[in-house]
Order: sequence, then structure tokens, then C-alpha cells
Amino acid sequence: MLKDTRIQGMLIATLGVFIISFDALLIRLSNTDASVVTFYRGLFMGISMLLLWLIINKGKITFKIKPKEFLTFSVVTILSSIGTCLFVFSIKYTIAANTVVLLSTASFFAAIFSYIFLKEKIKKNTLIAIIISFLGIAIVFGSSSSFGSLGDLLGVLLAIAIGLELTLLRKYQHFSKVLIISLSGFLIAIIMYFSNDNIFDVSSENLQWLFLMGFIQIPLAMYLIFLSTKFITSAEVSLFSIIETVLAPVWLWLALGELVPKMTIIGGALVVIAIFINAMPNKKYN
Repeated sequence: MLKDTRIQGMLIATLGVFIISFDALLIRLSNTDASVVTFYRGLFMGISMLLLWLIINKGKITFKIKPKEFLTFSVVTILSSIGTCLFVFSIKYTIAANTVVLLSTASFFAAIFSYIFLKEKIKKNTLIAIIISFLGIAIVFGSSSSFGSLGDLLGVLLAIAIGLELTLLRKYQHFSKVLIISLSGFLIAIIMYFSNDNIFDVSSENLQWLFLMGFIQIPLAMYLIFLSTKFITSAEVSLFSIIETVLAPVWLWLALGELVPKMTIIGGALVVIAIFINAMPNKKYN
């Protein structure tokens, strides 16, 4: 029975990450300014995740946040907003494959932040994985053209922001991740609204892609990923990020002919190896 439940969790996580692997492609297909993409992505994501939160809580508006934790909750929400913005702008200013490879190192930044702020020991496997993944980052970042360097820098900052967010969520596990994503979406929409005078200057065709991304794809993928944590551990769920790292560039190549540079493949392979090493059992610290 336990084995069947674990397989169920793995299948759910696989489907969730598979769906979210189309994220970069949908951003490309929207074919509009990064701030406009971010505005509609945030707005639709905010609305859809709020509805999902209400469904999960059966229509009841309940907050499991103590007054003294409100500041931390706000910081996590802001970090989530920053992460969404950095992802979109990184995709816009570099090869999408670079962004997803750099994003997949977030769990290793989380391990570093957990060591600094939570005093958690870094497992031997994780330490080796961090070194290998950072080598992968160096290869991806160092091989970029002057055009791609800005997007790659944003990709590294994205991984750092998500890593810090994961660290805080590890300590405050009772925080509603769905509510955080919803509120961060609305925050993004507000900021982008005041930063661009032409925020509503988007064609109906492009708006359809943005709606599909923010209202259907993201909430469905997030719900499945969150649901999978009921059957398998968060560490196991994070391992499935490999699916996005591998598939996202494939969708872009098939749909738009965007090729992946050889050095990005090498750097990405190192990150994938690092994720597998980190997933290996380590009796000394477990």
C-alpha cells in the first residue's frame, strides 16, 4: 500500500512538473514586452491561485499566521514576486535553456541559506552537489554572448531568491504556499501597472497565451506539485525539477527552433548530475 502511494505521488509530481515545463515556451509565444507579460502573468496567477486557495479551504478565509510571523510571511511573498519577475525577464534576455538550468540550482542555494540562517548541517552529498552545480553555472554564464549575459545574471539572482524563499518556507511550513503565490501575483501586477504606461497594449492573440499561462497552466501545475508532497517528501519532489530542465528547451526547439548551445548542454548536464548526487542517501547525516 505504501509503495502504491509513493508511486502515486511520483506520478502526480511528474505530471505537475511536465505541465510547468511549458512555462518558458508560453512566455516566448506571448511575444510582448517583459513588463506586460509579468503584469498579466501576475494578475491571472493571483486570481487563479486565490480561487484555488478558497477551494482548498472550502470557501473559508482562514489565516494560520501569528502576528509576529507577519513580517516573515510578507518577505516570503515579496521573494515570490521577485522570483516571478526575474524568471520572465531572464527568459526575455537570454536563451530559455540557460534560465531553466540556472533556476534548477535554487535548492542548492537553499542548502547554503539553511546552513547560514537555520544552522542546518550541509550533507556531504549536498556539498559535492553544490560545487558541481556552481561549476555548471559558471559554464553557462561564462559561455554567453553579451546579449545573454544580462538574462543569465537575472537567472542566477532568480535561483538565489527562490533559494532564500525555500529556506524560509522550510522553517515556516504552515504558511500557505498557494496564498503566497496568489498575493505575490497581485503584488507583481500592481508594480508592473505603475511601471508601464502601455500595460494594456497587448493583442488578443498574445493575451490568450498569457491567460493560458497564468490562469490554467501555473495553478494546475502548482496544485499537482503541492498535492504530491502528501505522498512523497519535498526533497523527492524537488528531484523532479530535472524534467523542466530537460523538457523546456525541447519545447522551444520544437515550436520555435530555438537551439541550445553546446556549453549550456554541458553546464545543464552538470546540474542534473548534481541533483542526482544530492538525492543519494547519506547515512552520516540522515
